[in-house]
Amino acid sequence: MNNYKLSFSVLALLLILSCKQEQQQKPTANLIKGPFFSAVPQEQPQLLAPELLMSPVTEYNGTFSPDGTEFYYTTDVAQNAYITFTKMLPDSTWSEPRIASFSGTFSDYDPLFSPDGNRIYFSSSRPKGDTDNSKIWYTERTDSGWSDPVRVVLTGEEDNEYYSSLTTDGTLYFNIWSKGDIYKAIPTDSIYQVELLPDIINSGGDKGDPFVAPNEEYLIYRGYDESLGGGDLYITFNINGEWTQPENLGEPINSEAHEMCPWVSQDGKLFVFASGRSTGKLETAPLDPIKKVHSENSSFNNLNLYYTSADFIQRMKQKHLD
Repeated sequence: MNNYKLSFSVLALLLILSCKQEQQQKPTANLIKGPFFSAVPQEQPQLLAPELLMSPVTEYNGTFSPDGTEFYYTTDVAQNAYITFTKMLPDSTWSEPRIASFSGTFSDYDPLFSPDGNRIYFSSSRPKGDTDNSKIWYTERTDSGWSDPVRVVLTGEEDNEYYSSLTTDGTLYFNIWSKGDIYKAIPTDSIYQVELLPDIINSGGDKGDPFVAPNEEYLIYRGYDESLGGGDLYITFNINGEWTQPENLGEPINSEAHEMCPWVSQDGKLFVFASGRSTGKLETAPLDPIKKVHSENSSFNNLNLYYTSADFIQRMKQKHLD
């Protein structure tokens, strides 16, 4: 009888441990459902899907597909960066993040969807692997996945191009890191006509990470002039063909930490950006599909992805129209 009771107790304990192990191994993606991670826009910045995206390293450059069912971003570790993605599954849950099919060999970063969702533009050190020789590339959606990347020829070989953003008419905004300026490239029959943005935007300290509205209504970018701490995000509006004096987005979006990599959903509701404001060590385990890029060492002061309501854009624009 005692042996029977002992055996029963051991069996019960094993069952409990098995259930706990199963719960611990349950994919974090199952905690998040729906397009755009079902993120509800609000005024105070919130971590974007931390159960799914946060890791012991750095995440930035977040961009959703127009329908909100795919999310691409940069995972940064040491001297390498990888474009990582997650997508919504048939049951509305999200897949565990993985390195994109077109990334993983060279340093790749700054993914941004084209307005129609059929291309992803990104920055890359390919084919030389020299991080000081970054250029703009794109990959195109096909029936079998993403195509081999194609370089967009914009400037000379000595210029290091980063962070491309596209308008509906195909004009490409980007920055040259070594010059600290933002440019736009207007497509012609066979080439791009590259123009430096006016001094009202580029004067002062370094500028970068330009996100332009598809209709070119506004431009949000990273800068350092009279910032609250590190880099801050600024906005300028295109009114009657002229850019307004750039304005710091201020708190609560900007902070004493570093903010960068702005992005706005096409419906104008969701604003996504990267920030180093998170404090304390992350209590998260490396995600198995991309664990080769995860470690206890992080770069960029451990940037994470945040989101807010994008309503501030129209409120700030209205001041110029009153």
